[in-house]
This record gives sequence, structure tokens and C-alpha cells, in this order.
Amino acid sequence: MKKFIALLVVFALIFSLASVANAEESGVLRLYGPGLFASVGPDGTTDVVTGVTKPGYNEVIARWNELYPNVTLQIETIPWDNWKAALQTAALSGEVDIVLHGASITAICEPLNEYLAAEPEVADAVGMMAMRKSVDIAPLDTYVPFGLTVTCDPIVVCLDKEIFEHYGVELPDFTTWTLADLASLAEKLTGTDPVTGEQTYGISLIEAASINKNYIWASRAFNNVIYEWGDSIATTKVHFKTEKTAEVLNYIANFSKYSNPDYIEGLDRAVTFSSDNNVAICIVEGAYGCYSKIKANGVEDKFCFVSLPLIQEGEFAGITSSHMGDWNMAICKTSEQKDLAWKFMKFMVTDPVVQEWLLATASVPSNKEASGRLNQYMSADFADAISFIVRTAPLQFSASANNCYDSSNFGTFLNDVTTVLNEMFQGNMDADAAMDYVQNNLDQYLATLQK
Repeated sequence: MKKFIALLVVFALIFSLASVANAEESGVLRLYGPGLFASVGPDGTTDVVTGVTKPGYNEVIARWNELYPNVTLQIETIPWDNWKAALQTAALSGEVDIVLHGASITAICEPLNEYLAAEPEVADAVGMMAMRKSVDIAPLDTYVPFGLTVTCDPIVVCLDKEIFEHYGVELPDFTTWTLADLASLAEKLTGTDPVTGEQTYGISLIEAASINKNYIWASRAFNNVIYEWGDSIATTKVHFKTEKTAEVLNYIANFSKYSNPDYIEGLDRAVTFSSDNNVAICIVEGAYGCYSKIKANGVEDKFCFVSLPLIQEGEFAGITSSHMGDWNMAICKTSEQKDLAWKFMKFMVTDPVVQEWLLATASVPSNKEASGRLNQYMSADFADAISFIVRTAPLQFSASANNCYDSSNFGTFLNDVTTVLNEMFQGNMDADAAMDYVQNNLDQYLATLQK
């Protein structure tokens, strides 16, 4: 007890000194954008489906005011509808300091190179950062940090342990399994369940409307580097039509044999994450949301999470191919309080009270130490895989820009990949035709930039 009281005294002293040190900071810090703050609101919310109650962002404001008593936070949240246009308009007004989820719009954001060079421990603390490419800042083969990732959303694989058991198939070890293992399991687990007599499907990929996101992890797993970076996007060459790209496309399309026929219509997950589930392996966006549904349905013992198979070769060989979406914060380029904005963003990814708040909102903190405490909120069968991804993935493993896939800089590339994969999945197109379609559109787009 004496030791505990002593720790409290030390903490109180440190807190008091920090508050005094920060008291000289004053003014109003203006935040604007979509994302977590918008979804929980100032006072919190309760999910009508899962029953999960999430605390509001007033708790973040209260914590900030303890540390920075003379700096007022003004948080204006917006929905995801037309959010990019709204952020660009707000940045032009000169009345925003921090752009919530704004790092993808590099033209309105301040690069963080200098801040991170001065405080490298911030980058060391997080498992992901909003890394983008900008020829104005660095060569295109180099990533530029344009924002701090506050929460991340790893792609996970949800396994139905009962289906595996019924077929007599062992669960994969996610620290070692391969692309070949995934394909083999999908085949073995498709058929008539030996115990229930019901039809089961080996795999459900990320939904057809976003099938391009399967290309992201598969191309990364195959190390299918398609970009030959120039000194600008216009002089960059994209080698999409290759033997390795064909391998990636065929790998994804082959899963049609082991998928529910309703996949294309988006109806294949009608009973997933419930006691009536009929899919052995389900690749999931929104890991925490998936877990919340499983918990609400009372079937936590039936399922578990693993990360996606390991990358086969290249610079990142042996690392999971799971990539992550994120909710980030960026310094608005027109802000006159950039240093103060940085302090708030750093606070959001390092302050221990904020990390507990993030966990309580059913989020995955980008802070590696905090994400390692997910097992306080869910069983290890789910938490371990999520923490493994956050802890081991390189900072640039985002869903937006990498050397295998870039949805920001190459015209209709995202939509084209989605189109051809869906056509291949339905048997309407082979890999050669798919590559021709995408490559022709890439070439035409790059040609327009060269004029």
C-alpha cells in the first residue's frame, strides 16, 4: 500500500509540473473533419446492434485541459459524405489547425519530417503512420509522413473453429502460415460439414464492392512491385502486365471455387459471425467491429482471429501481408499554430489517458503499447492477432499507397482493379484480358500527364 501511495504522489507531482510547464501555451486550437470524434460525439454513444457504449470526446478535451489549461479545443465534426471536398474548403478558409483524417489530401497538409526528426520517439511509439508520396517533398520512391495515425484498422482473418474441428483440420499458425496454406485450407473446408451435414464455404474475401482490397494484400504477399518511380508521376512507369501480376489475379480469382455464390451480390455474409455461420475463413475489414458482432451474438468461443499470410519474398519477407486503414490527424498547411497542433497530435498518440479512452471506444490504438492491451477488452483469441499486426507491420503498410498498389496517383486504377477482379471471379475474363484492360487505362492516364 505504501508503494502504491508513493506512486500516486510521484504521478501527481509529474502531472503538476507538466501543467505548470504548459500553462504558457494559450489560444484556440481548431479541429475539423470526419472519423472517431464524429462517431462517438461529445458525450458518447451506444451501438444499437452490439450494445457497446463508447465514451465521448469530451473526455479527451478534459484530459487536454488538465495538461494545457489555457488552450481551448474547438472540435467540429463532419460525416464521411463528401469529406474530402469539405476538408479542402475548410483548409482554404484558414480557420483550421488540425485536419481530422486529412493526410490523404497532401496539398492541404504540413509534412511532419521536421517534427519527427526532432522527436523520433513519436514514430517509435506507433505501429502505423499516414505515409504518402509527394514529389515536392521527396523522391517518389520515398514515403513522406503527412499525418499521425491515431487509430488503425488491420485486415484480419476470422476463423470458425468449429468448422475446422468438424473437418479435422488444424488452425493455422499466423506467425508462419503462407499463401499456399490459405488456398489449401479454403479448398479443404468447402463442402458438406461432416458433423452438421450443412454446406460450408472455405472462404469469404473482402466484399465484391471492395474486391480491390484483396489485391492489396495479395500483391503485397507476392511482392508484386509494379512501380518504376520517376522524378514525377508523369515519368513513372507502371508495369501491371507481368507474370507476377497474373499470378496475383489468378490467386484471388481461384477462391471463387470455395466462395458462396452470393459473394458478388454482397449477400454471402448474411449469417457470418453468428451460430449459423457457414464460412470457415472470412477476411475482414473492421476487426473491432467484427469482434463486437461476435460478442453480441454470444459466440466468442466459436471464432478466432489470425493475421493474413506472410509476405513471400523481397524487403518485407516474413512479415504479415495484413495492411491497415487508419484514422489520422494532420497539421493544416494554412494554420498559424503548427507547433501547437503538433503537440496535440503527439498527445493523441502518446498520452496514456487518451490511449485508455481509445480502447474504451472500441478502437485499435496505433500506439503499440496500448494496442498490446487489447486483451483487457477481448480474449486473446482475437486480441493477439490484432496486436501482432500493429506491432510488426512497417509504418508504410497502409491501404492507400505502397509499391504494389497506389489508389491516389494513377487515375482510375482503383476502379479498374475492382472491375477486372469481379469479372474474373465470375469467369467472364482471364488474367491476360484483365491486365490489358488495367494497363491500357494506366498508359492513357500517364500519357495525359506528359502533355
